[in-house]
Amino acid sequence: MSNGVPNIDQLRADLGRVVQTSDVSERALEVVAAVESVAAPLGIHPVVVGGMAVYFWTESDEFVTYDIDVVMRVPHELATRLAELGFVRATDGRHWTLEGTDILLEAPSSRLDSDATVSEIELRSGRKAKVLSRVDILIDRLDEFQATGHETPAQQALALLAGLSDDEVADLDRRAGDHQVTSILRAVRRIAADIAAGRTPPDSGELHAIARAALRGEYPSRES
Repeated sequence: MSNGVPNIDQLRADLGRVVQTSDVSERALEVVAAVESVAAPLGIHPVVVGGMAVYFWTESDEFVTYDIDVVMRVPHELATRLAELGFVRATDGRHWTLEGTDILLEAPSSRLDSDATVSEIELRSGRKAKVLSRVDILIDRLDEFQATGHETPAQQALALLAGLSDDEVADLDRRAGDHQVTSILRAVRRIAADIAAGRTPPDSGELHAIARAALRGEYPSRES
């Protein structure tokens, strides 16, 4: 990069090497770091969210995904630079595929929550990529579980909860009320304690009942 202008040819060559790596999260973050290189001069910084953020923080093959969700604005100038890197934009305007690869990049949103925190990950290449923090992605999964009762966000919430540091636990407890996930957080902690004690995890019907009860706790005027 010279005078803030990225070297597109070098980035394309780097991407060609990145797609060969077998480490799914490293490959994804290197792709996002390359996008950061062309987006940062425009004041745009992509942040990995969604399933890839879950996989990064849990390192669980149960949650492996090959799609890369990022939060970022995509003005015309950035779309042009992505095309120069080899990304082909889908007709829906939200998805890009890296030509000749199975890499799928999606920008489902342009803004994070106002209180969201982001972790900057230094990669082996020396580049850096931004990932939504473990606490924030946990709050997101708790919210999804509470809203849907589905098994996948419940399992992801359990896995994310298990790896929290003491500081992250304090941060989660402080912010849960603002995001109206206090009830479902308590429920997930009870599930985790039951599993640790050797009890059978709740089945699909039980998970839906747990989510409905938590939703009523947060929104007492809402009908289930």
